[in-house]
Amino acid sequence: MEQISGSRALPRSPLLVFLLLAPIGPVAPSGELHLLISYENKEQPPYYMGNTEDILPRLPGVAVEMVQALAEEIPHLRISLVRVPWARNLAGLGNSTYDGIFNASYGEDRLHLGWYPTTDGTHRGPPDPDRRITTLRYALYRHRDSSLRWDGESLRGTPEALAALGAPLGYSIVQDLERRGHAPREVPGTTNALEMILLNRLEGAVLQEVTADAILAARPEGFQLIVKEEIPLEEKDYFLMLSHRFVRDNPELAQQIWDTLGEIRRTRGAELYGPYLPTRATPD
Repeated sequence: MEQISGSRALPRSPLLVFLLLAPIGPVAPSGELHLLISYENKEQPPYYMGNTEDILPRLPGVAVEMVQALAEEIPHLRISLVRVPWARNLAGLGNSTYDGIFNASYGEDRLHLGWYPTTDGTHRGPPDPDRRITTLRYALYRHRDSSLRWDGESLRGTPEALAALGAPLGYSIVQDLERRGHAPREVPGTTNALEMILLNRLEGAVLQEVTADAILAARPEGFQLIVKEEIPLEEKDYFLMLSHRFVRDNPELAQQIWDTLGEIRRTRGAELYGPYLPTRATPD
């Protein structure tokens, strides 16, 4: 596994320029197949750690270690990782800048960007939970004085409170809330959303439990005015998505990658999670 960073000036040699500009596939001259996989530069404990574009050399996150382990399990597979904002992950998958991205929840509106593992092996088949990376839940976090409430079926509150509901920028929960008739304000990161609640710029926000809970645990005094509604709004499986180009060029390998990820989760999950518990988050 290697991290991609930096840039190099193009050489002046016409031959080398031609070679660099020629179409390049994922197969390296050594016979290795090289995957460029991206994930978010915001922390999602314990799945990826650190609010940075760097790949942490130690304890980078459970999902990161699962993806890195693919190179150990699949012969001749080499993986490079990059970290960018989530919206760039999605865009980069759609234009095949990246061969894969994680953690991606299933959404039909994302099928134009790439592939999920499916139960029938088709592009539009049902997502296969056996080949997921993990399952995460979303919950409502609100100011303790807010009228916002979630009763397991509907969000309630004054019109002003409902109009000041937030959600992370580019996350699938935004579309989920819109389908429920809400218009959440998209904010750049979980910590930002929680701080905006404290500043009364939001009444509440729908956030991934695993990230928000870790941030609240790390700063209990700073966020003591925030209350979590215990009934989750959504529970979603999260996957490694692969680009259309990669699946088209490597259909059998794509299935092998997803099969292997599922096997790693089942057989090595406890081992991988151990060093991260209890998890504490760092601010965005």
